[in-house]
Amino acid sequence: MSHTENVAVYGLGNMGYPIARRLARHFSIQVADLDSARVERARAELSAMPIRDGGDLSGTRVVILSLPSPKASLAVLRQIASHLPADAVVVETSTVNPEDVQACAALLESTGIRIIDASVMAGVSQMESGDAMLLVGGEPEAVAQCAGVLDAIAPRQINFGGLGAGAAAKVINNAVAHAVMVVVAEAGSMATAAGVDCDKLVQLLSDSRMGLHRPLTYRYAQRIMQDDYEGGMPLDAARKDSVLALALGQNLGVPLFAIQASHSVYEMATTAGYGRDDYAAIAKLWSDWGRPVAPASADA
Repeated sequence: MSHTENVAVYGLGNMGYPIARRLARHFSIQVADLDSARVERARAELSAMPIRDGGDLSGTRVVILSLPSPKASLAVLRQIASHLPADAVVVETSTVNPEDVQACAALLESTGIRIIDASVMAGVSQMESGDAMLLVGGEPEAVAQCAGVLDAIAPRQINFGGLGAGAAAKVINNAVAHAVMVVVAEAGSMATAAGVDCDKLVQLLSDSRMGLHRPLTYRYAQRIMQDDYEGGMPLDAARKDSVLALALGQNLGVPLFAIQASHSVYEMATTAGYGRDDYAAIAKLWSDWGRPVAPASADA
């Protein structure tokens, strides 16, 4: 696509406007938002063309959605689908679940218009500076058709595969970040109460060989994904350490929520007979429940 071709942006909120700004450097952009002041700002600052009716979209082959809810995305698509060319691609950048993207795809199915998900991993400042990342899912042909648009939004991209996979990856990432935030708050409270230097605690937890990194880069990537639980730190020992953490929190008068809840998993895994395995074997519980934590290893 060239600068003479139109890209439409629906939603000019905290993230939608920076997306429109980045696109305006490479394409002619069209914009729509319920707030007319935002539309006027985009017209004045970005030379954007306000979308007044469906006829404005007759030559638009890429539509960006940056809207506050899946309901809003569906409402917009119902309004514009009949006006877009049949080879258009819709790019859902909002934070949604896979089922929401699939609902949009079902709505568009009879028109020939395709949709991909390209969830934004960034804050506003990261989008403005070009440090954002897109988590992409959708048909390869549809992704390829709007590759230039995706590159203009954020050169850093991870393609997770089928439709909805990028959206799922973002929701999972956010779930981890939000859960870890609770654990970090609990850790900070215990450290403060125990007189531990919090700056040094941050250094410890940030170390790539321990702290926050090790469960992901070693125990998940090299233990769980390889189905290898031989040797290593026994689950029984991890359970003992978890008991110590609960006792420390109680002695210091620090309320524990996430750490308390995670201890229950170690109790269940011990009861299930995994105590002598590496403590990554807590993953076996999910396999026992019919929900494996990783695909079966090719070497297994």
